[in-house]
Amino acid sequence: MAQTEEIQNERLEKRTLIVREITPSQMDLAGAAQLGLVIRERIEKGKTTLSVHYMVTSRPLDQLNAKEMLAARREHWGIEGKCHQRLDISAHEDQLRVRSASAAATLSLLCRLSLAIFICWCAEPGRLKRDKTYPVWSQRQKRRPGALIKLLQQPMADDG
Repeated sequence: MAQTEEIQNERLEKRTLIVREITPSQMDLAGAAQLGLVIRERIEKGKTTLSVHYMVTSRPLDQLNAKEMLAARREHWGIEGKCHQRLDISAHEDQLRVRSASAAATLSLLCRLSLAIFICWCAEPGRLKRDKTYPVWSQRQKRRPGALIKLLQQPMADDG
């Protein structure tokens, strides 16, 4: 069993994970090695909500313990919030209506490239917090594409 507790944006979240070793035949799922039950309690503005989620993994307990499994579950949503939400909501990637697979792949690559440039831009010192939103940044780039093209032509900074 593993537990976490976080306070974020005036919201308290407690997560408890209970794991059990299983066999593939018990779940009728090839490779299944562990079953996890995540109980999430969220307290926000005095209101408490409970949710229950199940997880199955092919990694045995000696390779993935309950604490690591709970961290992996949390990390999954971090990726969704950091990248996919920006692409879906801010870049309107889900609304792209192209019929060609190569056009879809090209537009997806350009959206991700734009997001990567934005993240680097935000990391530069002196940026105002209000300017560090992807919609604001992308609208500015649409108004002055020459600056973005110039930025793309610059050599990458050496981190080493």
